[in-house]
Amino acid sequence: MKILSLNQIKKIDQYCIDNEDISSIELMERAAKSCFNWIREHYSHQLRKVSFIILVGNGKNGGDGLALSRMLYLHGANVKIYIVNISNRFSKEFIINKNRIIKYGIELQTINEGEKYPSFKHDKNSKLIDAIFGIGLNRPIRKKYWKSFFHYINNSKFSSVISIDIPSGIFIGKSHDNFEEIIIKATYTLTFQFPKLPFLLQDYENYVGKWYLLNIGWKEEFIKNIHVKKFYINDIDIRYIYKKRKKFSHKGNYGNGLIIGGSYGMIGSILLSAKASFRVGIGKLSVYIPRCGNQIIQTSLPEAIVKTDLQEDLISSIPNSFFTKKYDAIGIGMGMGKHPMTVYALESFLLRVKKNKIPLVIDADAINILSDQSSNKLLDLLKEETILTPHQKEFERLCGIWKNDYQKLDFLKKFSVKHKVFVVLKGAHTVISTPHGELYFNSTGNPGMSTAGSGDVLTGMITGLLSQGYSPKESCIMGVYLHGLSGDLSSKKFSEESIIAMDILNSIGKAYKEIKKNKNE
Repeated sequence: MKILSLNQIKKIDQYCIDNEDISSIELMERAAKSCFNWIREHYSHQLRKVSFIILVGNGKNGGDGLALSRMLYLHGANVKIYIVNISNRFSKEFIINKNRIIKYGIELQTINEGEKYPSFKHDKNSKLIDAIFGIGLNRPIRKKYWKSFFHYINNSKFSSVISIDIPSGIFIGKSHDNFEEIIIKATYTLTFQFPKLPFLLQDYENYVGKWYLLNIGWKEEFIKNIHVKKFYINDIDIRYIYKKRKKFSHKGNYGNGLIIGGSYGMIGSILLSAKASFRVGIGKLSVYIPRCGNQIIQTSLPEAIVKTDLQEDLISSIPNSFFTKKYDAIGIGMGMGKHPMTVYALESFLLRVKKNKIPLVIDADAINILSDQSSNKLLDLLKEETILTPHQKEFERLCGIWKNDYQKLDFLKKFSVKHKVFVVLKGAHTVISTPHGELYFNSTGNPGMSTAGSGDVLTGMITGLLSQGYSPKESCIMGVYLHGLSGDLSSKKFSEESIIAMDILNSIGKAYKEIKKNKNE
């Protein structure tokens, strides 16, 4: 699913008006009706008991709010509307809908600068609807009165706050210098057709609340021709990527992978990665570990072929023989540590991998070694389309500290383009950056996945998918989606607080079932 810029959204609106014989006011009716349907569905048994205080601005978002107010009123809800008169300039859509409101005799008040704020009477049945600003806002609120008014709204005790399209005060395409008192804090955000980029960024977590995509009938044929570089991964994307197994197949058809890593006390990370590779369907897997891990892996994962380093407690060298065998993908770094012998082994390994065509996934301590050795240009040894899977701190060590999420995304994109690699930056809405400057945000997952070993499972999954012949891009997209979906299934069985990495691993099979069920529908 595409993530659109402000200009692209405006173009689609205009396309609908020009090619569907529909006016802007009729398009607004569609948007308002989709919001009304959501509200009616969520408050179906008590709509007549609910009191809606609706704040509308002077522009198109305010027009949406007025149209929604009328629909709620006509279905028996208690509606009170306040025009937040910040600019004294009114869109034609706002004026048309205001006249309709007056026609029905709905209570309507105006809040002008300098006036005393209205006293909102609210109880457990009162809801605030925010339709002050839409996606077109591109500068912060400067005047003290209105900043204080937003602060007043955020401190009012409404049972819930529903923002239309985007919480008022958020910019769609750039960051804020100061977040305090200038953004409405929504409980729910009802947005149209496509997610907005701020919804996927940690900086806006306290403002967006839970967001919902509402269909307003944009034409698919026009949307297909819009070029974007930001995407939101959903089940439809996975349906196109997923490859069904053939009846007459054998383990050789599903890849031969290698996972390298571990050190004394950290063999569990390799075990999680290796199990995850098998769970996503790899045909054959070898693990290369220090000698201390041999019995652990042989006992816990008899399906794996175990190869051990000469050293008891760490990886000291990576044999040349690995490059004469046919490995379809290699994952490296989990629990490996940063002993000087291990650092040298990794550097030697990267030099040899660059001369081969074996797809590579780099995680954990291997990424930290890259960060520590970046002045020695170890990053330049990465072969094209290598996949790195850092968490936030590991990526920070690679690229430096960012001021906000927009700068983080810029760092991410530039790093991938410069080194021609894929980066899977783990976290809420795990984001994948590609060598071509694209960003893919994941739609699955939950906070319960913030647990030790979760990232090791993901690396094993991506390595397993690469081994089966999925491209690096497909492996990243399908890997993070399956990983998040497995976490979601685990949270339903247990709870977010109680999930451990093994739960995620053991839910991969159920996640595959979900994908196959959706593919067959």
